[in-house]
Amino acid sequence: MALLPPPPKKYKAVLAAGVVLLVLFVFGAIYGSRGVVDLQRLRAEQRRLEQLAFQQQQTNARLRDHIRRIHSDDRYLERWAREHLGWVKPGEIIYRFDDQSTRERQAATDLGR
Repeated sequence: MALLPPPPKKYKAVLAAGVVLLVLFVFGAIYGSRGVVDLQRLRAEQRRLEQLAFQQQQTNARLRDHIRRIHSDDRYLERWAREHLGWVKPGEIIYRFDDQSTRERQAATDLGR
């Protein structure tokens, strides 16, 4: 059985250059400006923006409902105004409770005296 003669050196150089070019193309396809890594980053950004858009839609729906109820429901309007503006009906007593941080600041002020 006769073995094939070795290819000339110029073919070896062309083959090596082709392999180097192929490696460069693969590297560019993975890490280039429009490569696989960039595509994954863009997909993650898209998911984040879709989530944000969904949250904004929910917030808008709640606000639209709030506005609709303020315009049409007098009891809701009264309750909302009383809660947020601190309005009181005659004869009512309002109890206000400080939150934890206010009490801690007051205690720290008292200890410093």
